[in-house]
This record gives sequence, structure tokens and C-alpha cells, in this order.
Amino acid sequence: MGYRQVIIKKSEKIHFKDNQLVIEKEGTSSKVPLEDISYVLIEDSTTIITTRLLAEFGKNAISLIICDEKFEPTSIMYPYNYHFKQLDVFNNQLQITEDIKKELWNQIVKRKIENSIRVLEMTSKEEFPISKLTSYLDEIIDGDIKNREGLSAKMYFRSLFGNEFIRFYDDGVNAALNYGYTIIVSAIIRNLAVFGLNTYLGIHHNSKINNFNLAYDLLEPYRSVVDKFVYDNKDNICYPLSFDFRKKLIDLLNKEVLHNNKKYTIEYSIGLLIKSYIKSFSTGDITLDLPTIIYE
Repeated sequence: MGYRQVIIKKSEKIHFKDNQLVIEKEGTSSKVPLEDISYVLIEDSTTIITTRLLAEFGKNAISLIICDEKFEPTSIMYPYNYHFKQLDVFNNQLQITEDIKKELWNQIVKRKIENSIRVLEMTSKEEFPISKLTSYLDEIIDGDIKNREGLSAKMYFRSLFGNEFIRFYDDGVNAALNYGYTIIVSAIIRNLAVFGLNTYLGIHHNSKINNFNLAYDLLEPYRSVVDKFVYDNKDNICYPLSFDFRKKLIDLLNKEVLHNNKKYTIEYSIGLLIKSYIKSFSTGDITLDLPTIIYE
């Protein structure tokens, strides 16, 4: 798979030629080999893209992210039927029992809260929310039936960004959080497709109108990486987000996290997590290889 993220800020047309992405702008053109690319993000609403290029993106497992006029990602295209045993993987997914899903979600919520605690220890350092979130770790049972994930998120965000902060408001901090989350979830979607997994079939998320339930399940422990970055740079956020700031959010895919005390980039980490998810329903070893945020 590729390793480069291509951001198209302004161009007249992008198309395919000689196994390369060709970007045309103001009478000049630049080329990037498709085999080097993992993601293409288009911010210019006037860019023309050919269907041949879209088809080649699919063949090469390249995800395409399209942004709106505020430069916020609104659409994701990911490779379809990329895995050579798609039906086998899909059938295995269908066999996952509710008890297994509950245990997997317990593990995800626990690691998400543990990472949230680490972020608070590096940022606000407020004792009460840290203590409260720590106490929640022992109360995560039966698929988080007590909703400790939701309660901890509310307390966590207020400790990070102040008591007046409300998630999903139309402001710079929320825009930065949403942008960062979307970049990471697009990487998860791409990897799920490569491993032959169906993105509709979630562990906890089960919306009938969300094509990416599983991706948003697996996103949860990675959110803290975005949260920490936005906190560290909150005084430099303008709205709409600047191009330089958006590039830094995209570069978080190269941020390192821990797996069994070893450092891996988020891009690589996602593969480790997905492999452990497949192993959980293939062998009965219900243990997810979840990322841990690194203290800075």
C-alpha cells in the first residue's frame, strides 16, 4: 500500500496517465505514481476528476476525501471488493455474537478513557475529572451498559476546553476536532477495505444510515491524539481552518502511538488493530491490540 497523502488545494483537473496521478494547474502539470499514494484529499470544489482515475484509485486501494467550501471533509471514497476472500471475511463477520461484541466494546471504551486520562494528565491536570474517569474504568461492563464512555467524554471535553465548550458547535475547535477525526477514520476505512471487512457491520455503532459503523468503533481510542493536538494549538486556530493547520491535522497519521510498549505510526497502528479484530472472531481470542497515546 502507498504511504503519501496528496492534498489538492487548487487545480483545474486531475486524471490518470501511465499509472500516475496527473494534476493540472495553470497550464502546468505534476505527477505522482499511484503506487506511492494512500490518500488524496481534494479541497477545490471546481476540480474536474475523471472516472478512469476514480477506477484506478479503487484498484490501488487509494482513498479519496472531498471537502466542502469550509474545507471540511464531507465524502469518502474507498476501494470496493479489494480483498481476495471478501465473502469468507464477510461471513465470519456475520457470525460475531452479541457477547463478543460487548467484550470488544468494553475493551475499546476502556482504552479510550485511559487515553483521555493521559491527555488530561498532560494538559489541564485537573484532579477531579482525572479521578472520576479513573473510577469509571472499573465500571465498564456488559458493552458499557452504564454509558461510562459518554459520561467521561462530557467531563473530559469540559476539562480540556472549558465549561462553556459544547461539542458539535460551529466553531474553530470543533472544526479542528472533526477534521482530525475524519482523516483518521478515512485511514481506518481504507484499511478495513484492504482487509476485506464490511464497514457497515459495527461492534457498537449500528446506525442504518451510517456506512462506516465499524470504522467509527475503531476510531474511538485514536480520538485522544487529535484532542491533544487541538488543545496544544487551540490559540492558533482560525475558522475556517487554515491550509497549514489542515496539513498538520493530516500529518497526525504519522504520529506515534504505543502497542505493547513499541512505537508505531497511527497509519501502521490501524493495521495492527484490525488484524487483532479479525483474529478475535476467527480464533476466539477476544483481545484487541489497541493503541496507547504517548506521554509528551
